[in-house]
Amino acid sequence: MPSDDSADDLSSAPAGDARQIFQRVSIPVAYKVGYISNSFREPSFRTIETDYGLSRPETLVLIFLGEIDGATASEICENSGHLKNNISRAVTGLESKGLIRRLASADDQRRQHLHLTRRGRDLLRKFMPRLQQREVAMMKSLTQAEYAIFNELLGKVCAAVPQWRDERF
Repeated sequence: MPSDDSADDLSSAPAGDARQIFQRVSIPVAYKVGYISNSFREPSFRTIETDYGLSRPETLVLIFLGEIDGATASEICENSGHLKNNISRAVTGLESKGLIRRLASADDQRRQHLHLTRRGRDLLRKFMPRLQQREVAMMKSLTQAEYAIFNELLGKVCAAVPQWRDERF
């Protein structure tokens, strides 16, 4: 394990500062990744839910289809880490709201490809700029060079997920 004597040194943090957990926890990377993810997603998705009436899984499906229109629910699960039943409910909800449509695969009628409707794409365009601005704010503490390295390293860790995801512990 790499040492953790980087810029997150909180040894001089005031007593009772809960961020001291970053140095103490025995799973420092997982804990920090979760902290960052939750700090970004929770307020963002809560706002989208309030402003646009979308659940968190519905928001995720729209974001995914905004980049890979025609994906299947299984592909969304595989590439998001979300559970199949949550994505299935989201797909049903988005379809009933007229935001996506399902089309059977030409080579396998049981397989359905998901596509954004015009309404779905318009809604995505409404909230994505706010998420993008939030990501910029989140990354403001990094230089451009640090951001490039960080993004590359995250990509590397993400690419390795299939190798360890289903390991029992």
